[in-house]
Amino acid sequence: MKSLSIVISGGLFLTSLVFGQNAANTSRRIDSSKAVEPQALQVAKQNKSKKGGSKDLSESDTGAQRPILLKTKGISAFFGYDSKYYYQSNPFATTGVLKSEIATGVWRNTFYGGAGLGVYDMDSYVLTPYIGGSWSVVDYLKSDTLLEAQNYNSTSAYALLLAQFGNGWSAKAGVRYGNDRTSENDQEVFKEFYPSIGIMKTDSFSDSLRSSLEVGLGYHNNSVDPLFADDNGKDDSKRNWDISASYSLEKTISVFTITPKYKLTYRDYKNGSNKDRDDLVHELSATANYSVTESLMLKLSYGYTNQDASIDTFDYENYDAGGSLTLNARF
Repeated sequence: MKSLSIVISGGLFLTSLVFGQNAANTSRRIDSSKAVEPQALQVAKQNKSKKGGSKDLSESDTGAQRPILLKTKGISAFFGYDSKYYYQSNPFATTGVLKSEIATGVWRNTFYGGAGLGVYDMDSYVLTPYIGGSWSVVDYLKSDTLLEAQNYNSTSAYALLLAQFGNGWSAKAGVRYGNDRTSENDQEVFKEFYPSIGIMKTDSFSDSLRSSLEVGLGYHNNSVDPLFADDNGKDDSKRNWDISASYSLEKTISVFTITPKYKLTYRDYKNGSNKDRDDLVHELSATANYSVTESLMLKLSYGYTNQDASIDTFDYENYDAGGSLTLNARF
């Protein structure tokens, strides 16, 4: 085992539900339509952000940075466990009365694993393929019959190519599969294939301040609970294209790292009851990390989301705040 790290963190956890014409629509959750960053990239960023994290990068013969936490040949595997507890102000993502009545805590436990399949020098850039997957158990903690019926298990898998250039730019392309099933009766309520591409740029202004700009494009090819299906036994109304842009700063002050971030997402729907619908989503978050040791981190954060939809019933605001305990190992 090369390393073992424990991270205590809290973050922007946007696991809201979409509230439709009746309570049964809560089986269609906002988190299912949001792009989720693969754990492989999260692990790489955690190690790069640690004090002395520059040791996780080396230069190829062309000047492109490559992650030396991965083997240059063969497979570099990682796995972990993540337990998150967070408060959600608007779990049904609605403007109705339910918004204030069922604000709740959420407990999410995730087991995940993955591998980097080598590091390849491609002259002008370094290419790293990743594969991975996860399984999560999500429980709503408020004693409410409607919420308790929405507890679910989520499975995901992904394949990803990451290209890193010597000038701070990176590019990624991949596909993710996700599947959600109710905890109570193991009924599938959501599944999705999400192919996506993206570019990223990082800049270091000093040893203690850096920025990150990211732009991405993806397609949510999904289907939801058969309860809302058409005559063909499926509901494709949630399928949409999304394009997003985000900008963040990372400032180190003594033993603390402060990271404010803003993200803007545009979604375009083409099918079923959502035909001609489009959404504009604003997400603002801030985190404060304290590195207790090389392997132990305390993280606090708070997030705000505002969705402005062309169909007014899909407008919503949501606040999230919470914490988590993560155990991660690499081989």
